[in-house]
Amino acid sequence: MPERRTSRGLLAVLVLVSLVLLSVDYRQGDVGVVAAVQRGALTVFGPVAEGFATVVRPIGGAFRSIGAVGSLRERNAALELEVRRLRRERESWIDLQRENDELRAQVQMRRRLGVTTTGAQVIAQPPSSVERSVLLDTGADSGLAPGMAVINELGLVGKLTEVTASNSRVELLTSPSAGYGVRIAASGEEGLLTGSGASPFQMEMFDPEVQASDGDEVVTLLFSGTSIPGGVPVGVVTDRGNDTSRFLRVQPYVDFTRLSLVQVVLDFPRQPSRLPAEQRVPEPRRRRPAPPSGGGQG
Repeated sequence: MPERRTSRGLLAVLVLVSLVLLSVDYRQGDVGVVAAVQRGALTVFGPVAEGFATVVRPIGGAFRSIGAVGSLRERNAALELEVRRLRRERESWIDLQRENDELRAQVQMRRRLGVTTTGAQVIAQPPSSVERSVLLDTGADSGLAPGMAVINELGLVGKLTEVTASNSRVELLTSPSAGYGVRIAASGEEGLLTGSGASPFQMEMFDPEVQASDGDEVVTLLFSGTSIPGGVPVGVVTDRGNDTSRFLRVQPYVDFTRLSLVQVVLDFPRQPSRLPAEQRVPEPRRRRPAPPSGGGQG
């Protein structure tokens, strides 16, 4: 009890002193004793307070920076997602542009050859340049049949060998087992083309004395019984062993390792009205009947 009374008395004295000081400070203004004491305290403790603020300010900034790190990380993650999305859109746009260019070029090739085609997608890229066949995502349901020619914007790709309802297999021009009648576009000289896998094709000329030069274009030959349209670009002559060799090397136009969109020729070529000279059968010679012999009457 005595301690509580002492505390209460001390508190009352401090309150009274504070009120007195406030009253004196208010009455004296800036020229009083209290004001002088305040200015002295400010002079003494002002630099201390400023130094303390200088020390504490970076610490407060550090705490604020720590709080902003999480926000910056979220913004960076959002920006990275946006960049990835834009890259995917750009790649998709480039793919669409490439496919559009291929389709336009293939339409021009179709018009050049004067044929009816249907588009098809190569399901899987051939693993190497020696691959002999590829699979298409189109089949008999779209009117495809074995033997039909397959082309792209550069020229002849091959022909269909197997057809199901929804898929078909193309024997590529590179297959050594495939043979095509071809001719040199400039001279019309004919020959037989066979694939060589990754190597240039081999063209065997029917006439070994035919003159052929590097760069001469080779196109398909239309003949009786073929399912391949005539005049389809195949490649260019790159080498002839010697002037007497009947074998030419032909570099194909088509890159068989990067097949994507192709066109299947639906209408089989019309057969020529006149057969080549080597396929004609000479007409048999007919003997003229002898005139009747005159008989005498007796």
